[in-house]
Amino acid sequence: MTQTELILVFGVNGLISFIMLTIGIISYVRVKKFLASAIETRGTVVQSVFKGFGDDGSGSMYSPQIRFTDRMGKEYEFTENWSSNRPDYKIGDEVIVLYDPARPQKARRGGKKWKFFFIAWLFGGLGILFSGILLFFVIIMLFVPLL
Repeated sequence: MTQTELILVFGVNGLISFIMLTIGIISYVRVKKFLASAIETRGTVVQSVFKGFGDDGSGSMYSPQIRFTDRMGKEYEFTENWSSNRPDYKIGDEVIVLYDPARPQKARRGGKKWKFFFIAWLFGGLGILFSGILLFFVIIMLFVPLL
């Protein structure tokens, strides 16, 4: 492998690592900001929205459509982004809702906090993994000629 090819491989790996770490950090900061300002209330599942079929072509995906009332008494509806292959809730079920008072239309279903951080952990973890691989090979390239 020529030096130019090696620099290209390390550069692409470094760029991918940087982009993934950046996405992970931005996602983490946005979630923390949302959770810090979010108000918790109760909402009602009004519908199970069909989102299509799974990636492998089998199984239907559903998301709950939830109606809630904010502190000012105004009613909002939103469809959860998280989908599952069977409806998590039945129509009429009560759920926890988190919403930002400045943007109640961007509400999210509360409950499992790990869902809020999933993208941050996924991209941040992959960014750390690719950075570690890059660092490993850089160290090997630096010390192998000395042996």
